[in-house]
Amino acid sequence: MDPLITTLGLPTGVAGWDILQTKTATNYPALDNDPVVQQQISYFEQNAPKATTAQALLSDPKLQDFALTAYGLTSESGMTALMEKVLNSNTSQSNSFAAQMVAPQYMQIAQAFNYGGSSTPATPATASSATVDVENLSQGSNFQNFSGTLGGVSVSWVDLTQDNTPQQVASTLQTAFRRADGNKTNISVTAVGDELKFSDALGRGSATNLSFTANVLNTADAQVTASDPTNVVSGSQAVAATGGPAVTSSSFIKTVVSKYLEAQLQNVVGNQSQALEQARYAAQELPSVTDWNQVIASKPLANVIQTVLGLPASFGALDITQQAQAYSQRMNITDFQNPTKLSKMLTQYVAMSSETQQTSAATAATLLNNLGSSKIVNLTLPTNSATSSFSSASAAALVLSTAISYSSS
Repeated sequence: MDPLITTLGLPTGVAGWDILQTKTATNYPALDNDPVVQQQISYFEQNAPKATTAQALLSDPKLQDFALTAYGLTSESGMTALMEKVLNSNTSQSNSFAAQMVAPQYMQIAQAFNYGGSSTPATPATASSATVDVENLSQGSNFQNFSGTLGGVSVSWVDLTQDNTPQQVASTLQTAFRRADGNKTNISVTAVGDELKFSDALGRGSATNLSFTANVLNTADAQVTASDPTNVVSGSQAVAATGGPAVTSSSFIKTVVSKYLEAQLQNVVGNQSQALEQARYAAQELPSVTDWNQVIASKPLANVIQTVLGLPASFGALDITQQAQAYSQRMNITDFQNPTKLSKMLTQYVAMSSETQQTSAATAATLLNNLGSSKIVNLTLPTNSATSSFSSASAAALVLSTAISYSSS
């Protein structure tokens, strides 16, 4: 569904392009706050996370429209069977359905939503733990202090001079560990009889360097002792789920919303200037193009490149192999990954498009003037005009001999 807003008030031509290159959709409050746009965004944010299968996403017309708009595939609206195959593709496989599509947007949407990608379920943490036996704690016999590490959290010189029972020692040590762990409750120290049980629920590592020092002021006959740790379990940390449908990720939802806003920005810009709309689209898509067939398969991209190279209108009638050959002889496809060269090329495209529009307007004005002066103007082209009589072979010869070579240096 198109926004209610129809214009952003941009100047036409290169002046408008200079402004548009530095802006995002959020720089235009009238678009960002458009009631239709906000309604679509709200619906997607609330319902997309529930669409955990490609079929569920595509069976909802609003979700389908939102996703296809965001990824530049509005032409596939209603093509549910095709898009389900695309979205269910495992993009890590070179022979997947999406990988066989020429236009890169199919791979982009399949990779992004990841309905067909491999997934690994989440693994819960296994607690790390250890046991220490203490003996002879009494009113006259206790420890001086404790130092040690559990779950990667270390404490030093914890005062135990006021603790005369295992329960008291456990309570003091638990308080010290939790304070050192940012006041979290993952570490526990408990007493069962004369045993102190150390545990970290997050499984961040074994208990190491547990050291109890006896109190030099002990008066009881039997001195307090602590054994080396026993029943040591190293544990393991939780592993988050990987892969699977991306719609369950809030950050992914934000990414799609951002792409949707960009697509709507291009849509509104197109109401005013097709050249600005196509330049904006090309700036977004050309950096991911690695094959000339991807340009040939996209009318907006093909129009941009053909305009810059000065290719005739009949060029699109050529065999795609001949088109790709003509492109590669005149332009380095790797320049699309160079922001400076890409910006220069698109500025040239907008300028050339503006000149064409001005020429067309001047021609139209001349015709009207002639009509106004009662002069007869023949607007019927000969049936065998040069434009209509080109064969693919002669058009190819014309292109290869007359098309300008584009310098992006």
